[in-house]
Amino acid sequence: MSTNERRWWWVKEKKQIALVFITITMMLQFQMKGTVGCLETERMGLLQLKSYLKNLLDEGEEDTILKSWTRKGDCCIWERVKCSEANGGHVVDLSLGRLIPVAFESETRLLNLSLFHSFPQLQSLNLSWNWFTGLSDHVHGYKSFGTLKKLITVDFSHNMFDNSIVPFLSAATSFKTLYLESNYMEGVFPPQGLANMTNLKVLNLKDNSFSFLSGQGLADFRELEVLDLSFNGVNDSEASQGNSKVKLKTLDLTYNLFSDFSQLKGLENLQELAVLKLRGNRFNHTLSTHVLKDLKKLQELDLSDNLFKDLGLVIPTSLQVLDLKRNRLSLTNEGYLRICRLMNLMELDLSSNALTDLPYCLSNLTDLRTLDLSNNQLNGNLSSFVFGLPSALEYLSLLDNNFNGSFILNSLVNQKRLTVFKLSSIVGMIQVQTESSWTASFQLKILHLSNCSLGSTMLENFLLHQRDLCFVDLSYNNLTGTFPAWLVKNNTKLQTILLSGNSLTKLQLPTTLVHGLQVLDISSNMIFGSVQEDIGIVFPNLRYMNFSSNHFQGTIPSSIGDMKGLQVLDMSSNGLHGQLPKTFLGGCYSLKVLKLSNNQLQGGVFPNHANLTSLVGLYLDGNNFTGSLEMGLLKSEKLTLLDISDNMFSGMLPLWIGRMSYLSYLYMSGNQLKGPFPFQLQSRFLEVMDISHNSFSGSIPSNVNFPSLRELRLQNNEFTDSVPGNVFNAATLEVLDLRNNRFSGIVLNTMDEEASKLRVLLLRNNSFQTHISEKICRLTEVGLLDLSHNRFKGAIPSCFSKMSFGGAEGYERSIMSLVAVFDLSYITFLRNCQYASHLNLDDSVRNGYQAKPATIVDFLTKSRYEAYQGDILGYMHGLDLSSNELSGSIPDEIGDLLNIRSLNLSSNRLTGSIPDSISKLKRLESLDVSNNKLSGSIPPLLADLNSLGYFDVSFNSLSGEIPFKGHLVTFDEMSYRGNALLCGLPTNESCNPERVAEPSESKRGKEEEEEEEGDGVMDMVWFYWTCSAVYVSTSFSLFVFLWIDSRWSREWFYRVDLLVLHLQRLKDGFICK
Repeated sequence: MSTNERRWWWVKEKKQIALVFITITMMLQFQMKGTVGCLETERMGLLQLKSYLKNLLDEGEEDTILKSWTRKGDCCIWERVKCSEANGGHVVDLSLGRLIPVAFESETRLLNLSLFHSFPQLQSLNLSWNWFTGLSDHVHGYKSFGTLKKLITVDFSHNMFDNSIVPFLSAATSFKTLYLESNYMEGVFPPQGLANMTNLKVLNLKDNSFSFLSGQGLADFRELEVLDLSFNGVNDSEASQGNSKVKLKTLDLTYNLFSDFSQLKGLENLQELAVLKLRGNRFNHTLSTHVLKDLKKLQELDLSDNLFKDLGLVIPTSLQVLDLKRNRLSLTNEGYLRICRLMNLMELDLSSNALTDLPYCLSNLTDLRTLDLSNNQLNGNLSSFVFGLPSALEYLSLLDNNFNGSFILNSLVNQKRLTVFKLSSIVGMIQVQTESSWTASFQLKILHLSNCSLGSTMLENFLLHQRDLCFVDLSYNNLTGTFPAWLVKNNTKLQTILLSGNSLTKLQLPTTLVHGLQVLDISSNMIFGSVQEDIGIVFPNLRYMNFSSNHFQGTIPSSIGDMKGLQVLDMSSNGLHGQLPKTFLGGCYSLKVLKLSNNQLQGGVFPNHANLTSLVGLYLDGNNFTGSLEMGLLKSEKLTLLDISDNMFSGMLPLWIGRMSYLSYLYMSGNQLKGPFPFQLQSRFLEVMDISHNSFSGSIPSNVNFPSLRELRLQNNEFTDSVPGNVFNAATLEVLDLRNNRFSGIVLNTMDEEASKLRVLLLRNNSFQTHISEKICRLTEVGLLDLSHNRFKGAIPSCFSKMSFGGAEGYERSIMSLVAVFDLSYITFLRNCQYASHLNLDDSVRNGYQAKPATIVDFLTKSRYEAYQGDILGYMHGLDLSSNELSGSIPDEIGDLLNIRSLNLSSNRLTGSIPDSISKLKRLESLDVSNNKLSGSIPPLLADLNSLGYFDVSFNSLSGEIPFKGHLVTFDEMSYRGNALLCGLPTNESCNPERVAEPSESKRGKEEEEEEEGDGVMDMVWFYWTCSAVYVSTSFSLFVFLWIDSRWSREWFYRVDLLVLHLQRLKDGFICK
């Protein structure tokens, strides 16, 4: 062996020995780490903690939490547990939030702190959203936290702790961050006993019930830097001489009850304060204007959502961020100058005020980078104002103002850093223009130009050179022609395009492009043709796609199934046809909202291969779908809203639909469904059930129970028998529509005396034949009541004034519940390109919010059906008792229905006179008492009902002179016909003295005879029409029958011939005689 070979052998041996040594060392370290990573005492402590938490769960839910916490394995890799190698593998972080479901307020749920003593190195503890009511420790008592020397961060937010936990917190001297948001603490802040928490730096007490801020107590927190007391009830404070030592830098008093700065005593002593948030209080004037003057380090001031009309505050010049949005400011030049003296100002929000003059002095603020003037009433020379703005500007919003005329984009020539530009007008269209020779020296990320008129030079010379766009909104700009595909090609970072409300006619996408676009809205255009088949390949990352209200035809492209992240798809109100593609139903598993309403789609719905597992809202109404619902819909376990109304579905509802436990809104009207009442839909979450205009039959089960139902619509079916009393007793029911069925029996006889929320009760055109029960007046919140076209007997109840017609309590509450909001899907449009700011900048196009369907009620008033919804429904009050067999007089208490707008008592057997009390109904818009037996004169005070738009007293026995004055002059003689003894305008009957006298008995009898004769004429007319109809239908049926069946036709003609022969013989015999 040569020398070189021996040397190489020796080096090779050393390498192998070193490799073995390293391997053994790593194995030992790994084994040591596995041993240290889970101390046995801490493992047992965690298992004891799990056992304690399991005991707080309901029966059957014990095995749903902390499944990885077992007696085997390394506890440091268990869920919600973190260990630290530097501390020998001890547990340092426990994140145990949202483990225990919500508790009832009467339930006591204590947290045993002694369970955490097994973790001496614990640094962070999160027990938020567990609804604990108190703390306990049977070993150390109130000193429990004192044994956890390393614990510095604790999150107890969203529980039900009250001031009883203060003695425990007094021993928590190691705490630096404490979150107690959304608990039940109250009284003076800080509570006595917290003085020992001297190391605390961050304290969050948002959404509690503190009412007073003590400056003396605040001085005890020597290290405190951030204090959040927002959403409490603080309305006063006291000063302290010791505040000079406080290091407080951020104070949040958002949404409290302050109305004047004099209530913020001692605020000027917080010399280190840099951020002050006073949003959502009641400041409406500027007394104590110098309270902020001495805060020399104040940099951020939030006064938004108050009631300021002017700006008299003396604001320190150190300020960099000022938020004044949503006040009532109408600043003059002097008011603007107070802001323009803040030479360090970098961000300013004056949106949603009442500003009219443009603030030209802002040109002096050379460091200003963010300016929001949206939603005001600004007008004037916009181009001149923009030209003078500081060149440091990065964000400029001028949305929703009163600008008119033109805007020259060249006025942005001085801007070098601008990344966000927003402009629109609410009074007209702004003509946006640019010179062909100008090229912008900035690259926008966000461009919002809605309700403008964009010239061709603007598109070609400005937008064509923007290459860094992330968000573009060009809605309502009268854009024509083809979809601007070049905008997508030029901006590879583009995430959002909003082009709704234009006049685009063609959608043509680049076939060779694959783009990362996430939001595309081209709704409400005039685009014809079919949707490009490869759209799912061009835009595979779309999350929001709105093609509604166009003229698209053809089928739904199957490539949409390649959009795996698609969450909202709206292709409603087009001309699409065909079936739902298999790849679409199977591939869009992220889809939350699918809206295909008002097309011509057909076929079945949701076969077994459907896989829309994330679906929350499904709108298929107004199509040609047939058959029955298929079981593929069961995979959409989170489905909350299902609308299949106005299709051609048939058969019975499947039993499995009751397994859709999250279903809250169900619309199935206008189909061909049949069968008994769908008892399987009694879900605890169901709020709206509309199965109207079908062929359901039978009775409503007596044990029906809908714990959360707000609307039940069964009109236009074939239901029979009585209505169970527990339907009216439903705790949350607000709308009950049973019109046009065959219900009978006694109604409202088994009502409870408990308060009902029923707001709309419609029983028109059934077969009720009883008296109207006085119990109906227990429905105190009913504002729309329709009992017409039944056979109710007896007198009109005098208690209607106890209902909301008479201004019953809860009226405003009813309005709010009927316009409740409902969010199906929240899609953030500016997800990855939002502008970084200390301001809470409003952006009206930030999300793809889906509102719940509005509550709509149609009610007969003014002799026609009107549809009411939203706030209007809340204010509409109507009572319809027409076409029954009610008798007696109209009660005087009818005048107590002060809120009523429509009153219909026509076509009954009412007698007596029209009560004078009706003149008190100042909101009355429609009054119909026609076709009764009312007598006497028309009360003259009815002429003062200035809201009256429909008035009919025809076909009664009224007499005397018509009070043709005031508002009654707007009605012609048709309102009074059929009253032979009425005289004066607008009829042609004169009111001479002879005419005024009471008619003789013979004359009255003659008039009654003529009236009966007139009724007879009407009956004969209907008789002739009926006979004609029967004759035509019988002849037609006979003809068809004989045409189809030749055997019966031969038999028929044989019988006819035989009859003719007999008649001939009879005739011959008669002649012979």
